Amino acid sequence: MANTSFVVFSQAADGSVSTTTVSAPETTTAYSEVPASEAVPQQQAPPPSSGMMMIPFIILIVVMIAISVRTSSKEKKKREEMMNSIRKGTKIMTSGGILGEIAEVQKDQFLLKVASNVQIAISRSAVAQVIQPAADADTKAEVTKK
Repeated sequence: MANTSFVVFSQAADGSVSTTTVSAPETTTAYSEVPASEAVPQQQAPPPSSGMMMIPFIILIVVMIAISVRTSSKEKKKREEMMNSIRKGTKIMTSGGILGEIAEVQKDQFLLKVASNVQIAISRSAVAQVIQPAADADTKAEVTKK
């Protein structure tokens, strides 16, 4: 190893600058030299690509869509069952809040009896909920007659 020297600059309180040359003592290294053929290179894991980082988000979106489709199909099936259960004498409520009893079932609409001698035609899509199925109305009517 070559001898290394340093120049040190110092400034006195009166403003004068002095220089000093200092030689550094030879130091020994604590490392043992290993031939390049025996050296083990440290490999770092490559950073994940942006595509790999997107996979959890894609999975989350697919799961949310699957749950949404399943829920909507259940609701559609439930509404279909409700619409098929409507018969003459079924008490319903329309989406506008009108309460009445089905007087007649037609292909695309119902005749709804809202008062004595008052019937209105409503579309099938206007039915919001079945309040009392026709079978329950018949049994309840029999109970009140006794």
